[in-house]
Amino acid sequence: MEFLEIINAQYTKGYCIEATFNNGKIREMDFSEIIEKYPVFKALADTNVFKNFIVTDTLEWNNGAIDIAPEYFYEHSVPKYTFPEDKDDSLVAEDICNH
Repeated sequence: MEFLEIINAQYTKGYCIEATFNNGKIREMDFSEIIEKYPVFKALADTNVFKNFIVTDTLEWNNGAIDIAPEYFYEHSVPKYTFPEDKDDSLVAEDICNH
């Protein structure tokens, strides 16, 4: 298997971002908890900063000063769309980003 990469992403609402991965999966992550928990992400509490990310093979903010590993995003997110082969993906995005 090749390395997991984010190939596209968009802000959805609150502190949520939807990302498309190079394996074809689309997942959504709520960053609220990591913004509160990890000091490196504190600057993202400002939604204007949070919304201003770029996609490289991951997501980056502040000219790369803040980023998130694609694997972390994937593991801490929920599928935006559930496909029949995704038996392990029992949650849907509304479960995590509906606030």
